[in-house]
Amino acid sequence: MHSHELRGRLGGHSFQDFEERLEKNIVIKPESPAAMWCEIKSSSRIIKFAADFFAPEIRAWRGEKPLWIVFWIYGVATSTAIAVLYAVTLYDGRNVLRQILLLCFSAYTTWILVSVWRCAGNTQRQLWGLLARFLTVAWVGNAIMVLTFLQLDLLMGYFSK
Repeated sequence: MHSHELRGRLGGHSFQDFEERLEKNIVIKPESPAAMWCEIKSSSRIIKFAADFFAPEIRAWRGEKPLWIVFWIYGVATSTAIAVLYAVTLYDGRNVLRQILLLCFSAYTTWILVSVWRCAGNTQRQLWGLLARFLTVAWVGNAIMVLTFLQLDLLMGYFSK
């Protein structure tokens, strides 16, 4: 097929124009109540409230949020806040709270890594998604080491008393 035939089939535009327009018009579904997609048939108001309250996080887990929000807001900003909170508990000597934070950080890390990986396609440039996935793999290694050493530090504190 010649380029002029291809242009005719693409409405007078070149294939490159079509690709660029497609990249700019990434469609992300509008938010709907989480209770609907979680298929919660319970009549409990508490369950429906919790599902709707955590709807953005559920959408991130499902890969339906824009990458920049999941990476920068849920990933970087939230991780920084948790690290600051952990540092405060470290200097205050609150070992029980430190242990609770480590458990929460473990669950959060699992959620954010899966969410970033799944949302990596929700960006205008494929490079950002690829970079996010590369950083996610590095983040896994870092998180395992950090959580292991912080837990060992806590255990040493428990046994040294």
